[in-house]
Amino acid sequence: MRTRRWPIVALALLVAGCAFGPGVDPDLAITTYPVAADTTEGPAPTLNPTESNATAAAAADYLAAWAAFEWERAAQHVVEPPVGFSGIHEDWRTGLAVDSVAFDILRATPTATGGAEIAFHAAVELGGTGTWEFDGVLPMVRAGGRWQVDWVPSVLYPSLEPGDRLQMYREWPERADILDINGTSIATDIAVKAIGVRPDQIGDLNSLVDALETLADIPTERVMEQLEQPGIQPHWFLQVGSLTPDEYAAVADDLEAIPGVLVRDATERASPGDPFADHVLGTTGPITVEILDQLGPPYTATDVVGRSGLELALERELAGTPRQEVQRVDALGETIEVLAEFPGTSPSATTVTLDAEVQLAVEGALTGIDEPAAIVVVDIASGEIRAAASRPVSGFDRAMLGLYPPGSTFKVVTAAALLGAGLTPGTTVECPNETTVIGRTFTNAGDVDLGSISFRDAFAFSCNTTFATLAAEELTDEQLIIAAAYFGFGSTYALPIPASSGSFPVPADAADRSAAAIGQGRVLASPLHQATVAAAAASGVWRSPRILPGTETIQTFELGEGISDTLDAMMLRVVNIGTGTAAAVSGQEVHGKTGTAEYGTEGDTHAWFIGYWDDYAFAIIIEGGGFGGEVAAPVAADLVVRLAAI
Repeated sequence: MRTRRWPIVALALLVAGCAFGPGVDPDLAITTYPVAADTTEGPAPTLNPTESNATAAAAADYLAAWAAFEWERAAQHVVEPPVGFSGIHEDWRTGLAVDSVAFDILRATPTATGGAEIAFHAAVELGGTGTWEFDGVLPMVRAGGRWQVDWVPSVLYPSLEPGDRLQMYREWPERADILDINGTSIATDIAVKAIGVRPDQIGDLNSLVDALETLADIPTERVMEQLEQPGIQPHWFLQVGSLTPDEYAAVADDLEAIPGVLVRDATERASPGDPFADHVLGTTGPITVEILDQLGPPYTATDVVGRSGLELALERELAGTPRQEVQRVDALGETIEVLAEFPGTSPSATTVTLDAEVQLAVEGALTGIDEPAAIVVVDIASGEIRAAASRPVSGFDRAMLGLYPPGSTFKVVTAAALLGAGLTPGTTVECPNETTVIGRTFTNAGDVDLGSISFRDAFAFSCNTTFATLAAEELTDEQLIIAAAYFGFGSTYALPIPASSGSFPVPADAADRSAAAIGQGRVLASPLHQATVAAAAASGVWRSPRILPGTETIQTFELGEGISDTLDAMMLRVVNIGTGTAAAVSGQEVHGKTGTAEYGTEGDTHAWFIGYWDDYAFAIIIEGGGFGGEVAAPVAADLVVRLAAI
């Protein structure tokens, strides 16, 4: 028997010998076939051409409303729609994450009771999954002088019975590891007990949140955040926290006694240390509304995803896609039947430029520092980020995102500009304790007056007055702006995670240029950027940082012939005899530049040290720490000792 199909959006009816009704396209048709009678006592029931047209048209109206997800309009074509009709249809749409559905009417068949059945084919586009196709039947009856759908649950799928529903079951593969540059896993899954809530089983919400906070240290805010997400279904498992197997064993009986609390075996991310590049690696956890909007299907409000850092940036690679099933479940949520299966895709372990041993060295160097602080280490030759850490861990990512006046660490840039303008390390310069540039006064830290000294010593002892005067008298705005640009100020990074670079606004006048020359005024830089400045001084080439090897676009600027060699000697002198002697390490050649950056109106200062050793360039900042040579330089020495021990 041949069956013909018509899209519901262009339905028309034709029966042999029947005139076309208004608006009917004669190129489309629906064929009816007689069916065998229930008994042999009479002829098989038939539909005359007019009734055949009317039946199919009524079915088409309902299916068109279904395809448009207009449930109230669909109800207008149903005999006595059941209570919750719109909700039943909406649950069908949301439970399967349906993007769209298209229907073809196959045939109209009369029934022995005087009604009819419309056979249809459905092609359901499941968000981020694929197309699920099935054949269904609409029971039709004459009521109120017209044909209408005699709606039953099996309209949504032939085997559905009262109380059943359809759902999309997702099973995500185990999340892939993040690997360091040497192939060491620095973020991997470990077994935990996932603590969740099921909305439709919660008894007393206040008692539940109090118990979760007491027994599992799960904040009330986190529970409510999950429960209040739009689109939450009552039967969903909403993860609100986790415990290690040992932690769970101690409170298992009490947790399991709370109505609405469910516990599942799950996995959670772990790293080689705690803390360990927390801000850069990021976190995983229950998906947020914002991330759900960003990722789209096949993600749902119940999924666990990367929430920040590399875990979020690399979500697609690390997560793969889930194996999915269209399931028929009963009123208790038990699976009765699997109606369709869709295979997932395997996740991919992803290599980043971090080095686990270097990162552990950085974490160790920050131990015991009470003030907010950050350290970044980059590879001199490539610009690849080897380590980054911020304190407090609960705060924002100071290493990558913090913007601070760089203070005297910017003198590396100014020195390069002055060397390019003709000064030499041996040029005699003046270093009074105070100088004035068009009405603005500049002083040296500690009110130091060194008199007439060489340019190399003015750099080593960080004479503000020398650099302020030279910037006003020997440099133009353009020369300093160009030098800053060659050290990456004003560049945009192509990193997959948020990061700040450095900014060097055009000076307003000579005094503003002098302030900028010593890293004050309106100049700003992140610790990440200042690490690249140190790397440029070491190699003679500024390279924009990267964290995914071989993928990000790298900007490069060559400093000019001889500049790097001269800066190398001057930065070594800073550590050997100048303001950075606290960074010296016996038997090691450490290069650096201290910085004491004023901020606010009370004379407070950030402590900076930027430098390099062996293959590594680094930047250290301690917010409100005071003098860079006294506070940040010793941290640099500790870092070098730890790096040398690798």
